Amino acid sequence: MSADIRSIKAQEEDRYSKKEYQLLGILLQYPDKIDEVADVLETKHFLDPQAQIIFDLLLKQYQQDNKISRTKLLIDLQGQNAVAKPEEIIERLTSGFNTVDELSPTIDLIKKDYQRSLLNRASSKIKELTQADDLSIDDYQAKAQEIIFQATSESNDLQKHIYNMEEALMESFSNYMDRKHKKADVGLRSGFISLDNLIGGFKRGHLNVIAASTSMGKTAFAINIAKNVLKRNAKVAIISLEMDATEVMDRMIIQEAQVNGWKYTQGETNDQEDKRISKALDNLHELPLMISDERGLNTAQIRARLRKFKAQLDGIDLAVIDYLQMIQLPDEHAQNTARAVGQIVLQLRNLASELDIPVILISQISRSFTSRTDKRPVLSDLRDSGNIEEVADGVIFLYRHAHTSAKAREEAEAEGTENDTDVIIAKQRTGQTGSIKLYFEEEFIRFVDPENLSLEGTMPHG
Repeated sequence: MSADIRSIKAQEEDRYSKKEYQLLGILLQYPDKIDEVADVLETKHFLDPQAQIIFDLLLKQYQQDNKISRTKLLIDLQGQNAVAKPEEIIERLTSGFNTVDELSPTIDLIKKDYQRSLLNRASSKIKELTQADDLSIDDYQAKAQEIIFQATSESNDLQKHIYNMEEALMESFSNYMDRKHKKADVGLRSGFISLDNLIGGFKRGHLNVIAASTSMGKTAFAINIAKNVLKRNAKVAIISLEMDATEVMDRMIIQEAQVNGWKYTQGETNDQEDKRISKALDNLHELPLMISDERGLNTAQIRARLRKFKAQLDGIDLAVIDYLQMIQLPDEHAQNTARAVGQIVLQLRNLASELDIPVILISQISRSFTSRTDKRPVLSDLRDSGNIEEVADGVIFLYRHAHTSAKAREEAEAEGTENDTDVIIAKQRTGQTGSIKLYFEEEFIRFVDPENLSLEGTMPHG
């Protein structure tokens, strides 16, 4: 580092150090203001290491004694041997006189310096990325976006959302009136009337988990919802970590055309079915859908894809991620899978909030249910998958009794219930819990709601 650069760096450090020491001096003169400061600043927001130590000691004093003392501060600094010349530091903090009016603008300057430092660090990290030769263009973009996202989101954490009773009431009532007069989004409808009546649609900013054991049809259900949403011109993004984009489209075509899935994949459809397929293609081809089918993505890459899709579609109304257990775990958490998966779920919930869209995350469940008499899934079946039941805004289980054993299938076939599917809403932050029943038409790889069929039956044909 050149002498000029070192000089500029020293001047910069001295500049923010003066502001931080000024704030600490104000606190020693006006101890009752520490609550006001602690509400908007943390120790990490001080860039001078010695200022960090002093602020931390003052916070601990206040928490223990409900007051702060410069004499106790001096004793603590001497006892910890954490700073050089503690007597001079105390003298520096108490020698000047600052009015209480300077507190708020000083806080703002410290916050601004901290935000600037975050962006400077992000800039340095991005510059380091350019030196790496083993990254693809997609990796560069994903990592760079992640660095910027972390810097800006941490900066935004400094903005508190605090309301008094009157402000909170007015905000709540205004939102209620918007919903009452149909001016607000009350939830994205799934297209299944029974489900929508229970949960009120998928809410913006919410992470909704659709979970089931193998072969219950969770991916088919999610694609079914995506197609229903698309047909109302809502914009959908699908992150498929297991199936190719063409396989996803095959499912949608089969559902839309109502042709036998096996015959479609084998190219053995007849002329009448081909006409329905052609009509399905016409119905689907202009719908606003983006699909990523790359396997082994991590959460940073998923975020980058969805942000890109949002820009390309000029907005997204729903994102579907298929599925949780296929998301790449961070290397540092490879030995603790449950903890790593929990972090992924939390990051995806934050992503739903950041993009302000509902996100549907498909997940497997543990096989703990196999030892129970009643094999309907419950929230505890998710515990092997991190902390889904705690973090997710909504959890929906699919249960098809006929698929739990050979005996169960025989009984269901005898009763004519082999296609019955229990859709169990086990958690819903803003709606009801309970269950509904759908039918799974295996031939068309789709779910059907009896309520929809009943409504369609009342419509005139013509």
